Amino acid sequence: MKNILLYLLVLTFIFLGACNQVPEQNNQLSHQQAVDQEQTMANNNVWHAAKLRGVSFRAIGQEPAWLLEIYPNEKILLHRNYGDKVDEFIYQTPKVEQEKRRSTFSLDQQGTVTIEGIPCSDIMSGEKFETTVTLMLEDQMLKGCGRALY
Repeated sequence: MKNILLYLLVLTFIFLGACNQVPEQNNQLSHQQAVDQEQTMANNNVWHAAKLRGVSFRAIGQEPAWLLEIYPNEKILLHRNYGDKVDEFIYQTPKVEQEKRRSTFSLDQQGTVTIEGIPCSDIMSGEKFETTVTLMLEDQMLKGCGRALY
């Protein structure tokens, strides 16, 4: 009787072990397929391309046109004049005011970038963004919109 119970117990464990094994599905992406899919998305979307480059936050503004990209713990890039003028600033930890939903970055004592959790629409495209961005540089105030990329 003990042998039968032991045999049934072993069969139960084998059966339960087999139930927990999930066969690999054919529709899972390989690593290379996933990389290729991300690159295709980046080719069609400048925001996704920036994310893949390591940009954590990106903002745009009009009149005059400008583009800001924040690379955390590394640098802040500011493109102006349709890319003819590119300024690179050392990333500095922002001053964060959580109750006001505001972060302010220093641009190497040449200005500031303030990101506020206030919805914004791009004046040219009408695209909606979750944040309003104010750039103060060289006694000039530039307004725009932005979004966190990750």
